[in-house]
Amino acid sequence: MNFVKRVIIFVVLVSTSVTLSSQTDDWDILIEQLAEESIDADGDDESSALADDIDELTDLHENPLNLNTASRADLLRLPFVSEAQVDAILDYRSRNQQLHSIEELRLIPEISMKELRWLRLCTFVSDEPVASQSSVRQRNRHEILTRFDVPLYQRQGWNWARGIGNRMRYTTQIGNRWDFGARAEKDAGEPMFTNANPVWDSWGAHAMLKDWRFVETLIVGDFKASMGEGLVINNGFHLGKQLTSLWRRTSVLRPHRSADESNFLRGVGATLRLAAPLSFSAIYSYRQLDATVQPDNSVQSINTSGLHRTASELARRRTLGCHTTAAHLAWDAKRVRLGASAMYQYYDHQFRQGSALYRQINPSGYQFGAVGADYGLHLGHLYVSGETARSFAARSQEPDAVNNSSGRGWATINKGMWRFSPSTAVTLVQRFYSRNYFSALASAFGENQKVQNESGIALMVDADRVGPLAVRAYVDYFYSPWPRYTMTRASHGIESAVQATYPFRRGRQLTLRYSLKSKERTDRRYRTSRLRINYVHALSDVITLQAAAYATHVAAASPSQRATGLAFVPRFDYSALDGRWRCSLAVTLFATGLGAASAYVNATYDSRFFLYEPSLYQSFGMVNLFGRGERLAASARWRVSPRWQLQAKCGVTHYSDRSSISQGPTLIRSPWRTDLQLLVRWLLK
Repeated sequence: MNFVKRVIIFVVLVSTSVTLSSQTDDWDILIEQLAEESIDADGDDESSALADDIDELTDLHENPLNLNTASRADLLRLPFVSEAQVDAILDYRSRNQQLHSIEELRLIPEISMKELRWLRLCTFVSDEPVASQSSVRQRNRHEILTRFDVPLYQRQGWNWARGIGNRMRYTTQIGNRWDFGARAEKDAGEPMFTNANPVWDSWGAHAMLKDWRFVETLIVGDFKASMGEGLVINNGFHLGKQLTSLWRRTSVLRPHRSADESNFLRGVGATLRLAAPLSFSAIYSYRQLDATVQPDNSVQSINTSGLHRTASELARRRTLGCHTTAAHLAWDAKRVRLGASAMYQYYDHQFRQGSALYRQINPSGYQFGAVGADYGLHLGHLYVSGETARSFAARSQEPDAVNNSSGRGWATINKGMWRFSPSTAVTLVQRFYSRNYFSALASAFGENQKVQNESGIALMVDADRVGPLAVRAYVDYFYSPWPRYTMTRASHGIESAVQATYPFRRGRQLTLRYSLKSKERTDRRYRTSRLRINYVHALSDVITLQAAAYATHVAAASPSQRATGLAFVPRFDYSALDGRWRCSLAVTLFATGLGAASAYVNATYDSRFFLYEPSLYQSFGMVNLFGRGERLAASARWRVSPRWQLQAKCGVTHYSDRSSISQGPTLIRSPWRTDLQLLVRWLLK
């Protein structure tokens, strides 16, 4: 298809979309901002961690906390405020008896305009007396959700019916103390009603008790845990290189409700209030993980995709048993926090290093563990926190192991923030993760969130008022002493980004974001720069128009390896019937691999885009686009009644540079791909 025809198709799609304009609220803007910032400058999609936790964010948005009655533990569920900010809110509430509006938070020096905007989405203020709130604890809430992902095409590896994905979930909350849930899911391409998959491929349940006597949290079933700064164990919130991820609570147990099939625990966990300000958390988990068992009955790595579509994927399903025990003791006073963590894991198959160079820092054996000490300090405008950990592993039973000290190393992370004013803060983050450190459940600030073989330092600036602008910027230098995947030597890199937002009057806003990353892979240096310009114009209370332009430029060490990607995305949102009906339509015209020489075989893929678009409830609307083509995405949400909600989304992608999509069992023998998603929610309160 030549360029003129593509422009004609684009104009037709845009003219059609005008009839489906919708309003983009602050919630959608927040999710889109987090999505954009969770994608690094290489184009690697690091937003999957945020997708795993979108259910928690959505639950906080749909069931906001009353700032006049919320406890400290309740407020610490919010992932974008620190312990010091929560204490500041509670101090203000204590001095003034209660808050009369959200806007009063502007009087608290520790709360910036950015936190105030986010707090509006997850909290509210009620003037009811505290005594009358006891009736609220008796209210029950039930929800049944089912979702179907229907492909309007056929993959080569399975028939159309097998390509349908399905997710079902039931949750109930009894007052503010009890939380129950059950879930089941089948991914597209996974069989049903077979010996391998009798019904759904993945399932789970949980029961949680909160705030009962000295029990802060007691949970049985599927859950997530975060202790300390994440060097020992953390499968809670992972918001990438975000300021919001730097100041989270250090010991959290929460239910696992998302579609993620790997990053959770299954067993029992509890947090006990021993005596203020002392608390103790402990967990035990047993899970069967996916891994390829070698002929010698060993494994080299754990598969975390959660997909069981092909014979090879089904063969490694639940082949590795893992016992996990962990504990955290915390002393959390008003200005000082001290903690200690410990974790022990036992696998029923032995891990071996493997012959690949990048695997030779992985430990061998059955038993692994780690201990750590964390701290936090708040002194006026200064906030300091960090953790230091030491990992242990059984000595390798492989006589020819390259690195017999693997699994026994040190890791440390230290963070400091100076708040010049409520709207301006500077943060410095230092980390050192030795190549021999190993903790399978660790996740912390870093280039790829893996706590191993990395050291670095990052500087961040967050200013809500630089003249008329709100500015966020960071620079991060990282170094890996041992070869990473695709490398044969040590490597280093630097990443920087700056974002400026200019708010016009009358519902208009312009945002510009530029990022640059220089990073080595395949023993060559790649420099990737990304530019995003987004303009939002609220035409009325019900109609909002957005227009975004994206540009990507990739340059390798070789002068012949350069490529550019361009995308333009107009989007229209419409809201009616007091928000009961909402719809959105986005049109994308994209082209990658522009200007690349024929010798650059990966130019089209290296200059790809991850773009955000409105999606269904508790879904993360990120799409991966490369090549040349057009995409149309339309979504609608209809609150039929306070109990019933219906949602739908249709996405149509057309590629003009290929006659088929994907390869192998996922091959589509057409340049067109159309997906339909349907969701039904039944709420009982």
